[in-house]
Amino acid sequence: MFKELVYATHDSTQWRSVLPARDNVFASVEFAQITERYLDRKAQLYILKNGDTQIAYPFFFRPVHSLPVGEDFRGGLSDTVSPEFTGPLSQGGPATPIAVEFPKRFSAFAVNQGVVAEFIHLHPWKALSGALLPDGLQFSREIVYVDLTWPEHRLWPSFSHACRKNIMRSQRENVRVFEAQTLGDIREFYRVYIQTMKYRNALGHYYYSLDYFSSIFEELRANARFVLAEYRNQIVAGTLYLHDRDDVYSYLGGADHNFQHVRPTNAIIYETIFWSKRQGRKRLILGGGYSPNDGIFRFKASFSPERVRFFVYKRVHLHEEYAALCRSWASTHGRNSESTGYFPPYRFLPAPESARDSAETAFVVAD
Repeated sequence: MFKELVYATHDSTQWRSVLPARDNVFASVEFAQITERYLDRKAQLYILKNGDTQIAYPFFFRPVHSLPVGEDFRGGLSDTVSPEFTGPLSQGGPATPIAVEFPKRFSAFAVNQGVVAEFIHLHPWKALSGALLPDGLQFSREIVYVDLTWPEHRLWPSFSHACRKNIMRSQRENVRVFEAQTLGDIREFYRVYIQTMKYRNALGHYYYSLDYFSSIFEELRANARFVLAEYRNQIVAGTLYLHDRDDVYSYLGGADHNFQHVRPTNAIIYETIFWSKRQGRKRLILGGGYSPNDGIFRFKASFSPERVRFFVYKRVHLHEEYAALCRSWASTHGRNSESTGYFPPYRFLPAPESARDSAETAFVVAD
């Protein structure tokens, strides 16, 4: 007997009972509440149950009418995007019967809610890809992770020669690495983060507010760690890591370009590897680059030989509305919407050549 449940962020007790932050920090109600508050995305948790087995799937609604190409589309149309490293997450007994039912049930729910299209960032180890239509699954890229189950004596030689030199350089220069303890520390993190965004000409949606970071610090304290690097009494780099029972995720960060010669980011990652290992985590997920084997990928890869294939999922639920939005986008921008390589293509905003994606600027680990 299948049963569907849907929780919003005000159903925090019920949401937390299904998906506590310790199981998946990105799927937690605390992360959903912060995202909802500052990024204007309504969060929901869809649950399909069958006896003792259930699939829990967190996602955000994004209204279509707020887009330049969506002004003519009324009636509450939206699309959905999952938080990073989530997707359908199974709990309980054998998942096969409920996984087969899930795509049909969720699509009926999506159509009823006016969802045009759906996009998911799949957790490489935990997402139940069998609950998704095979033709919607798409390989995105390889990402780098550190296997924290390795003994400490094996980790150091697993770093590249250049990486080891840079870590030792940071130590010779007396770069101090520490965890943020106060809102003053968060303001310093924010200063370096925004400075990095400006230096790299990052796309506009990566200019998160100070309040966003302060809320993560205060409301996700048990699952968020701001790590700062100080050089000569000045904060010169910082990275925000989110973490749950198994994984530590490099989420957002930056570094003052004027102090790159003392390798503060190497120092931060090195300290975080051994902090994560002491906490009993299985993996430190560093993520990938903007394009295959680019500079940021090579930097992350210098810390580990381990790779995992990262997949996304794309599905259209309202085909006529999707086609109309794509035509409107093509008319507005004078381009074929399918040429964007983006999904859904009507959300793609052509940026100046000088703007760079977050994968190169902010240690973001997912699209």
